[in-house]
Amino acid sequence: MTSVKAVLLGLRNIGRLLQLRHLSGSKKSFEDLVVPLTVKSASTANDVDVGVEFGGILAKDALISVLSQFARRTAVRKLGAEHGLTGKFFLQALASFRRYCQESAVLPVDLHIMLADILQNSRHVDDLFPLFLRHARQVFPHLECIEELKNISDLRLPQNWYPEARSIQRRVIFHAGPTNSGKTYQALQRYLAAKSGVYCGPLKLLASEVFHKSNAAGVPCDLITGEERCLANGQTCSEHISCTVEMLDTRVHYEVAVIDEIQMMRDLQRGWAWTRALLGVCADEIHVCGESAAVDLVKELLVSLGDEFELHTYERKTPLKVLDSPLGSLDSIQPYDCIVAFNRNDLFKVTRQVEASGRSVAMIYGSLPPGTKLAQARKFNDPDDPCDVLVATDAIGMGLNLSIRRVIFYSLVKVTLNESGEKELEPISTSQALQIAGRAGRFGTFHESGEVTTLRMEDLPALKAILTKPTEPIPAAGLFPTLEQIEMFAYYLPKATLSNLLDIFVSLSAVDESRFFMCNVDDLKFLADMIEHVPLTLKVRYIFCMAPISRKKPFVCGMFLRYARKFSRGEPLTSDWLARTVGWPFSAPTKIVDLIHLEDVFDVLDTYLWLGYRFTDMFPETEQVRAMQRELDVLIRESLQNVKQLLKTVQVAGLFDQQGLNGFDSRSPTTANAAAVAKDSPAKMKQATSTTKAVRKGGVIQSLIKQGLLTPGMVEQIRKEIQADQEELFIPTRYFSITVCHVIQYDVGMNVGSVVLFNCSTDLMLFSYLFECACGMEVNTFAFTISARKSNCNIKLNPTCHMVIVVIHAAFWRAALKKYIHTASSAALNQKILYNLFLVQGFNDTNKSHFEGGNTAWENENLGKYSTSETRFIEIMELICSKKSKDVKEESKIKNLESKCHAMAEEHEETLETWYYHNQKKYPDLFDWFCIKTVKVCCPDNTFGASCAPCPGDPKRPCFGNGICEVMNNIGSGSRFGSGKCKCHRGYQGKLCRHCDSNFFKVHSNETYILCQPCHESCKGGCSGEGPKECNSCRVGWIMDEDIGCKDIDECESSPCTDQFEKCENTPGSYKCVCAEAFRREDGVCIPDPDVPRPKPVFFGLLAQQVLRYASYFGLLLSFLLILLRPKTPLIVLFTCSLVIIALIEAGHAVRMLNAIFLGDQAL
Repeated sequence: MTSVKAVLLGLRNIGRLLQLRHLSGSKKSFEDLVVPLTVKSASTANDVDVGVEFGGILAKDALISVLSQFARRTAVRKLGAEHGLTGKFFLQALASFRRYCQESAVLPVDLHIMLADILQNSRHVDDLFPLFLRHARQVFPHLECIEELKNISDLRLPQNWYPEARSIQRRVIFHAGPTNSGKTYQALQRYLAAKSGVYCGPLKLLASEVFHKSNAAGVPCDLITGEERCLANGQTCSEHISCTVEMLDTRVHYEVAVIDEIQMMRDLQRGWAWTRALLGVCADEIHVCGESAAVDLVKELLVSLGDEFELHTYERKTPLKVLDSPLGSLDSIQPYDCIVAFNRNDLFKVTRQVEASGRSVAMIYGSLPPGTKLAQARKFNDPDDPCDVLVATDAIGMGLNLSIRRVIFYSLVKVTLNESGEKELEPISTSQALQIAGRAGRFGTFHESGEVTTLRMEDLPALKAILTKPTEPIPAAGLFPTLEQIEMFAYYLPKATLSNLLDIFVSLSAVDESRFFMCNVDDLKFLADMIEHVPLTLKVRYIFCMAPISRKKPFVCGMFLRYARKFSRGEPLTSDWLARTVGWPFSAPTKIVDLIHLEDVFDVLDTYLWLGYRFTDMFPETEQVRAMQRELDVLIRESLQNVKQLLKTVQVAGLFDQQGLNGFDSRSPTTANAAAVAKDSPAKMKQATSTTKAVRKGGVIQSLIKQGLLTPGMVEQIRKEIQADQEELFIPTRYFSITVCHVIQYDVGMNVGSVVLFNCSTDLMLFSYLFECACGMEVNTFAFTISARKSNCNIKLNPTCHMVIVVIHAAFWRAALKKYIHTASSAALNQKILYNLFLVQGFNDTNKSHFEGGNTAWENENLGKYSTSETRFIEIMELICSKKSKDVKEESKIKNLESKCHAMAEEHEETLETWYYHNQKKYPDLFDWFCIKTVKVCCPDNTFGASCAPCPGDPKRPCFGNGICEVMNNIGSGSRFGSGKCKCHRGYQGKLCRHCDSNFFKVHSNETYILCQPCHESCKGGCSGEGPKECNSCRVGWIMDEDIGCKDIDECESSPCTDQFEKCENTPGSYKCVCAEAFRREDGVCIPDPDVPRPKPVFFGLLAQQVLRYASYFGLLLSFLLILLRPKTPLIVLFTCSLVIIALIEAGHAVRMLNAIFLGDQAL
């Protein structure tokens, strides 16, 4: 059984090494990192071509011949190398130059004349190089500033970055000793006695502790961390500062500085901060505290600067004894014992088992808020509290004073980052073991000595060996690029992304490797890539990406992205918005997953505060958020009081035991040797893979029934529902980790903490750990149940696995599976397009190109074997990925299509070379030989799957000719993925597309053919034939008529249009209201259209109206005068008629004026 455990753990480590490379990436060369720019001609076809006037028209065949001759010149390549055009740079610049010369409508005058002179043999082809170099510098702008870039990234003298520190004589006292030796205490006594001082600690907890101790001692001290500022005097700054090491201001002068835990200089993530503090702190007297392993490196760095160096060594104040016997069982736990595990799941498992025995347990792990950690520490230290057992991770190694009598190691392995940024499962180092074990028997507690042991006997010899092994001296200190350096890089490379700038900086950087190393930039790149599409300035983007965010937490990363988006829009991030977004307020958690989510929310609030102190105007409500944080801290603290109930709800440990996964327990004594097994013997690994097949399957369903989570009736019902719509989804392992991790973290947004269930063969264990490595999260924080197909190691989701998924996380897995299939299928489509349409087609196309002014037949006749020579193969390989096919790019949606094609061509160059030299005649179809038979990424048409099985139906006409062979989300046939089901064209349905859809009718059919046509537009619920008379029923807007079938209803008869300037138009099945002529619709109302020309009144018409008007006035006046002189009846009648006419004229004039006011000039 022990050998099986070693094998499985070896597989686990290999999985981490293989699958985590995409997170950090292997270090690429400078040539791989620089992206070539596209150079476009500044002239168009309409511009005057001065070059033609001087040099004449350039024959295309002759031009190609000159360029090919230029490319083959050895002297040209040597000249290019002298100017920085080496390797890929030269080939890519040459390909771009060829395209530019052949595709530009108008060439630059000097280039046109140069080419014309070469064609006329008045110039040598080498004379083209200066113009080629000019073009190459446009393709690669760094060629003109490569020396400047190298100078910027020269990190060999980091001490010169701190002129203030170099301007004074510094005295450095190194306090070296183990944990619990009093070294930091002695340094702090000098710090408190000084007129001014700064304390630099590794954690907020330590900085806060010094802050409180200093003020309690009567020495005013300010606290400065990434998220918090506390001034002892209210508004004015104190002379003493306690800060986290990253927050040290190297421009301020102090009398005394204390740098704690100096051995952290070797840390791959944060080591740069200690290096910066040691080299840059401007203090007369510097007290450095840490392990003796750092003495030699610190002394070497400081002596070279001219600083005075003193060494004070300390011994442990209380004895520490390594016991000769292990604990054996958790039932043997005693008061003031501390069990140390290295992952949260082991932590929960141990806590549940210890509390089951009736003991009260305190828990401390890294993701807990600082206040909760202190509360748990106080609870454990309080002799009056019933809690007398501590279960913790290595988070207890720094920052907490704990009254521990005995430390018990639950396991001796943990996940670590190597120099390449890759995660490895390795035994804990001597430094880590001493740091943790040293917490036992701390001076000042009521324990006179400390003890350390392991849980199991098999681990005890390894622990003794680790603790007695001499601590290796720290070889180098970490460095990190500054914002100013990245900004200068961006000045010279304005088109590069932040992630690309970091890659180029690391690639070009020069470091004194005997004393320094470059810290890992993967976390910064991860955040930079996440917000690359958000429009931010480089400085803001860099500051955002420096936020202390764990990429293992999808919810925190998602909120970080929201912060960036809202910031980019210039919208202040208020506490109300933040509360709505995170779902505030929260209730007490009922499950572990709820508790973990609360911890993530706390980190989200922490990120707000961190950004708030750097962008005060955009994150204005830090005090309100801090109040939310305090409230959340209390809620988490209270939840840990009831952790027993939370663990009982989830029953993580029980499920693990029931699944037979104890072989994967991190406490296994063989775990420490697993890496060596996997690394040293590939043959053993191969043998181990076959050995693991013997491990039994777990009884998942039965265990769930026993726990009361399922009943037999529920099981049967779920099985029926799943089998009714069952699809087998074959997913290639090369897409597994990256795709699924992306789905879970960002597209589905699942929170961590779901139960892990395994069944089927042991191969699943390897896949599960690959999954853990891919996401950078512990594997049993996801609910994922799958079965392995032994024949080809592909993953197959079967009904049983589906059933468990439905029970545990139905909504999540429905969304995740759907998105996963889409993403994986897109990747498969892109792969096929790259191989088939771009790589193979590009090879075939360039094989027919006229490299020397003729075709292949001409070359065979005149140039002998040139068409199959090595020279021609090199030329073809240079150009195969330069195919500018818009259709291919739009269909594939592949970013950086050409560069990916280059990488693929380079990967398969030997295979293509084999075909080119040896198999062209035997296998003339390159696609069939290369993509189908050799590389095996494609299938012949009308086939699918790993074995290229035929699609359903007739082999020549699958799906009855009325559909396509569906291969994972509509890729179509010819792929090695998917179920091969028929996806019917519009109008057809059924498994083989042999039936008409509901709104179609059959026109003709036989055993091998069916033709369906759409029903009339008026039909509802199908039809029996063509026309409205064959409808089964009518749609809304139609009415059944016995003679003609569905008849259109004329809705306009009911005058549905109510606007006075609207008119109704009947349409099939409906109607529409349109505006009258010369009107248009605006905001739902018809108004006069100002763009329609208005008829102007005729001058003579207006003149006649005015004459009639004034004649009427004159007649009225004359009638009035005659009545006064001779009052007779006829005159009175004449006067009355004139009066009536005038009244009518004036009324009409008034109406026209009103219409003109409301309707415009058209009324005149």
